[in-house]
Amino acid sequence: MKRPGSRFSRQLSMVVLLSLVAAVILAGCAGQRNIGASESWSGIVAQPETETVFVATRDGRVIELLLIPTSRGGIQPREGHVFDAQEREEGGDKQRVGVAFYGTPTIADGRLFVGSYQGFVYSLNVSEDGDVLGDVGSFEIDGNKLAKGISGDVIYADGALVVAAAEDTHLGRLYVLEAEELSAGRQNRIERCRYPLGEEVGVGRVWSSPLVVDGVAYFGDLDHFVHAVSIETCELVWSAPVELGASVVAAPVAIDGTLYVGAFDGIMYAIDMASGDKQEVFTADSWFWATPATDGNRIYAPNLDGVLYAYDTDTDSVAWTYDQEGSRDEILARPAVVDGNIMVGSDGGDVTLLDRDGIRIDDYALADDKVRAPLMVSGNTVYVRSLEEMITAFVVDGGIIEKDWEYKVEGF
Repeated sequence: MKRPGSRFSRQLSMVVLLSLVAAVILAGCAGQRNIGASESWSGIVAQPETETVFVATRDGRVIELLLIPTSRGGIQPREGHVFDAQEREEGGDKQRVGVAFYGTPTIADGRLFVGSYQGFVYSLNVSEDGDVLGDVGSFEIDGNKLAKGISGDVIYADGALVVAAAEDTHLGRLYVLEAEELSAGRQNRIERCRYPLGEEVGVGRVWSSPLVVDGVAYFGDLDHFVHAVSIETCELVWSAPVELGASVVAAPVAIDGTLYVGAFDGIMYAIDMASGDKQEVFTADSWFWATPATDGNRIYAPNLDGVLYAYDTDTDSVAWTYDQEGSRDEILARPAVVDGNIMVGSDGGDVTLLDRDGIRIDDYALADDKVRAPLMVSGNTVYVRSLEEMITAFVVDGGIIEKDWEYKVEGF
């Protein structure tokens, strides 16, 4: 029997990821409902002031869930408004890649922004003053209809929408859009700029979400490069993109002027955000796929070797590792920092709460299910979405995980 972390285990993880990659690409080419992506990657976004949450689905829908209080003091979610990209003209075009949402929606200024695998950025109203999930604005990225797409989140920053997209099987580009113009549908005024410029060859194919800090967007590509781009001018901030040892699909995190990003070579890199100088800070046994979580001092980086790594930026060392009590199921979901603790979900179907020292203090098993969507936090509530399309809301208090409510997304 092979031990966890062995060469066999690492090869198995690679096969698992390659199958996931193939599923995404093949699903995108299907072009019809119910043959969309086989996995759901989108997290849950909450709008606490209206007691609603929104979920984007693998068949091209954005669903509003109304959190209705029950007489017993609980919550009974109920489906509200629905936006269906399949019902739009672009969604029904069989010459395009199939409609699916992989990125987690973003809510800002009463609008919900989300990018589709067809290559469209949508702006949807979520204000109670108007038609919820109606009043739609859209923008289409350039590229090959059967190969382009947006796999990550649309990031809102100071009135701009920052989108990293694939335009072809091997090429990608960063788009910066004006959020207000997109929402108003003023097509000729939506795009602020793009990197590289339209007449220039794109960067490597992009599957990740950008990170925007102080007006600069940081993102990686499958050609092993990390880019730092001004969202005002779309000009490269560093003298050149930084080359790492392998492909990058995880979004970076930033702490005190340093960018931390993991790659498929199993190395976590630290990049100076001003100069672009890089160094290797620690190595795992397999690929970094999920974006790390951070509490401002430590990064909590999951890996396909089934280990969660806690890297302390004050001591420049790994503070601890958690191997899921030896099970080492692949971790593809971004963890969450909540109530001073860390929650992590895995392909084993376990949702585990760790204290800051990496000690398991509580857990919850999702029977015969897997967690691959990012864990999303709103206050002390963590939203977990499983591959079986079950959304579960957990309240974390005093080191205890308590299930608040659950909802099965129908239609698959």
